[in-house]
Amino acid sequence: MEITYTEAVILYCLKQLKGERTIFSLYHLYQGKKSSQTIQDAHLYHLTPFFQAFPFISREELARQIERMEKKSLLDKKSNEHFILTSTGDLKLGEYFQANTLPPKYLDGWRHHHLTALFWERLSILVQVCSNLVYQKKSFIPIQNKLETLDWVKAFIKKRQEGRMGLSSTLFLELLNCFQRDKTIDPSILVLRLTGQDRIGLTSGQAAELLGMDHTRYQLEFLNILHFLIGTVSDEAVEFPLLNALIPEAEKPVPFTLSTEKTFQLLNRGYTVEQISRIRNLKRSTIEDHIVEIALHIKNFDLAAYVPKDKEKRILEAAKETSAKKLKLIREYAEDASYFEIRLVLARNGDQKWK
Repeated sequence: MEITYTEAVILYCLKQLKGERTIFSLYHLYQGKKSSQTIQDAHLYHLTPFFQAFPFISREELARQIERMEKKSLLDKKSNEHFILTSTGDLKLGEYFQANTLPPKYLDGWRHHHLTALFWERLSILVQVCSNLVYQKKSFIPIQNKLETLDWVKAFIKKRQEGRMGLSSTLFLELLNCFQRDKTIDPSILVLRLTGQDRIGLTSGQAAELLGMDHTRYQLEFLNILHFLIGTVSDEAVEFPLLNALIPEAEKPVPFTLSTEKTFQLLNRGYTVEQISRIRNLKRSTIEDHIVEIALHIKNFDLAAYVPKDKEKRILEAAKETSAKKLKLIREYAEDASYFEIRLVLARNGDQKWK
């Protein structure tokens, strides 16, 4: 029995979770839910590549996948909505890894999710416009219909000085140069989706079928290429000035949720948790959620005001001893620590391996 790519992804993610979170925590991860719990779990369980990887998946579809995998003896129900891999599931996942890389090399949903759609919209419409300019075709139906995207490409082209042939040539050479940085990437995964003069790009389903790929795999490989491009041109802006211009937010960090941003501003003005709770008319626990999210974003965020150094050390030791992220289990080892303190310390150190 061989497993599908979709099954491999789910098995991989559930193995990371170790039965400590429900299957619907994966649903929120795949959707890219901007909640403190989902964001923290993505870091704690090293699942940040999959953040917002499948925004169109439904709860029902995920549940059906889990049910089918349980019937195939790949998963075992630990408790309601909690699943762990069976020995068969673990074996099949291991076999799958021998021939496949998971997650794809450049997939980084957490780092790039707020830029990916914008980058693709701008790249795809620019390619279409350049193609039609080269053939001197002024009338065509734009592949993107967002007014702001169309306004952007018009303004972008007006600023360029090299003319239509020069612009097209520069775009082609920068893309070619970028793809040559890693020969393991298959550019056709992206190119098949592009629209040009007298050529309509394929849908993701059509491209997957043409390439003989599981649709889930195609989705991740397509995102992998976009994330590769975004990461490369952001890090080497001088080398790729045109492509870098498609992502003006390239140096901007992943944004806070709106509510967390307001809490962050008040913290910077010296307000305490209690004061912010009163000012914003929110529960203390909600403000604590925001602080955990802030600790995930800002690596030099000072925890000392919330967790004494000696307690932070004991929480870390407890996490390593239990090799778990279950707050209740860690608290049994660090009895004087509050759940907020534990979550905060784990947020700061979530990217490290425990055991």
